Amino acid sequence: MSLKAFHIFFITISVLLCLGFGAWCISSDYTHGRAAYAIAGYISFGLGVLLVLYEIMFIKKFKEMDHE
Repeated sequence: MSLKAFHIFFITISVLLCLGFGAWCISSDYTHGRAAYAIAGYISFGLGVLLVLYEIMFIKKFKEMDHE
């Protein structure tokens, strides 16, 4: 497995973990009456979105480098 493939795999797993943790925080019974869980869930969703954007930029960058 190349370093590029590992990086893409690692970022994809990180996105899934962020979104899964965010969903768990929002839907958890602990959320009721505790703002910290809701805040952690929304932050986790935000980080998941940022990781998706990073992964898209990373893939585009390496596609451009392959054509050179």
